[in-house]
Amino acid sequence: MKIVIVGGGTAGWLAASVFAMSEMQRESYNLPKKLDISVIESDDVPIIGAGEGSTGVFSSWIEKKLAKLGIDEMDFLYKTGATLKLGIKFKDWKHIGHQYLSPIQPTQSTNYNVDLDLMASAVFGEYHNASAAGYLMANEYSSYKRGKGLLPINAYHFDAHKVGQYFKEKCTAVGVKHIKGTINQINIDKENGFLKSVNVKESEQKIEADIWIDASGFSKVLIGNMDSGWVSYKDSLPTNAAIPYIYPHENDGNVLAETLAWAQPNGWMWQIPTQERYGCGYVYSDNFTTYDKAVDELIKNTNRKIEPLRNLKFEAGRVEKFWNKNVIAIGLSSGFLEPLQATSIHSTLIQLDIFAYHYFSADLSNIDFNSSPTIYNRTIAKMWDDFRDLLQVHYMTQREDTDFWKYCKYELPKTERVKYILDVCKKRSPSSWDFDLYHGAATWGVWCWTIYGLDLVSKDTIEHTLNNYALKEEAKIKFDKMMYNNKVQVQSILKNKDFLYKLKKKIL
Repeated sequence: MKIVIVGGGTAGWLAASVFAMSEMQRESYNLPKKLDISVIESDDVPIIGAGEGSTGVFSSWIEKKLAKLGIDEMDFLYKTGATLKLGIKFKDWKHIGHQYLSPIQPTQSTNYNVDLDLMASAVFGEYHNASAAGYLMANEYSSYKRGKGLLPINAYHFDAHKVGQYFKEKCTAVGVKHIKGTINQINIDKENGFLKSVNVKESEQKIEADIWIDASGFSKVLIGNMDSGWVSYKDSLPTNAAIPYIYPHENDGNVLAETLAWAQPNGWMWQIPTQERYGCGYVYSDNFTTYDKAVDELIKNTNRKIEPLRNLKFEAGRVEKFWNKNVIAIGLSSGFLEPLQATSIHSTLIQLDIFAYHYFSADLSNIDFNSSPTIYNRTIAKMWDDFRDLLQVHYMTQREDTDFWKYCKYELPKTERVKYILDVCKKRSPSSWDFDLYHGAATWGVWCWTIYGLDLVSKDTIEHTLNNYALKEEAKIKFDKMMYNNKVQVQSILKNKDFLYKLKKKIL
């Protein structure tokens, strides 16, 4: 079988890694070689590389799933200049001067009917202390335990270009073919609608394949020609443009294991640390401001000299058919929301995981191209729709100091899920039963940090929920135990500043 991946960024080389691992697993069982894997990478499609964050799924892949490619966590951090991510700090969202934390790790009781850990922390202390990652993050720690290595409670910050190069080296070392060139023609079989081949401009090659993975980003080189439809989220999510830029670390700066999401007059700014510098950007709505005014807002609010890399326009949404005939779209080719909560790299990993380990077979005759895409597309569409709802709830704030924030508060059409959650929060603390649980889902463990952080559920309502379940006394005991464990644990954990120093010196 021949698999061709179009696009050489993080998504493309991750896809190559997945199929390379599949082939290596076949070899370990002495099965005949079946896969011919190629990646077509074009210099005409630049990678922004202004800084990207991941979820815990990525670190889990690095730690476990990709080990046979010679990948381990410290090697990845060393060679990509990446840093640890324990969560996101949201600044000025509820109102100017307020901040809240969204740890990467949920509570230990997040999947129970009553999340006792979370409610106990919210009533008797700070809600984020219900997560070990939240406590470490709030106190400027890393997740590196002396003598034991990294705890499995972090994600990463990285430069997407360097990560793509890292996976390229690993994949080509095990036989994945790398083709440099730009596709200038795709050839679709008129009888069955399958993609037969593509033409590469530079070499005048005609490349054929059985399975195609579109990782070409916003250009949607393959899936955009497959009549795959489009579902717009522009009425549900208020931003549609981004201004990425790079900013150096301050000489005496304390680089933290967190993404900063800082609300601005017409959107919000991300700040993501790599080992060398910050990757930053302003995600805004051009319905309420112009590009030039947005840059001025950044300069004024950050007191920085800003040199934008570009002005990126986007429409939040997704394709209807992620898997269409023999083409599977991943990454930005399949859709885009906005950078909040690192949903892009997360969805890429989940889409690859579900296709490669559930529907894919090294024997082409075993792949069901009729009914399987229908089930796959329904599953992935639900995940994307749930992500849309998760992101929308971030904009349910008290701010009304600009027309943008007034629009979010009073006019932004709420999705049915967001309406339901906001209504629940008036009566009781939400629980896992209010959310769908499936592989890759935006579960209660993710939603809770923003619901609690924005005070969408009040402390009185949380106490009422505890009293209703007769758990108030147990909650106090639980809180005291969690705080004791947190304080004991940090005695062997490096501060993030010390961890980064040792990481750069390669003395860990």
